[in-house]
Amino acid sequence: MKALLQVISLVVISVVVVINLPCGATLGERKA
Repeated sequence: MKALLQVISLVVISVVVVINLPCGATLGERKA
């Protein structure tokens, strides 16, 4: 169960990072 939870958490974190990086880049370009 612990391994499964770790895999799920890693997937969630990776998805959040992939979604947030483009948004942050576009926001940074707009501000600059």
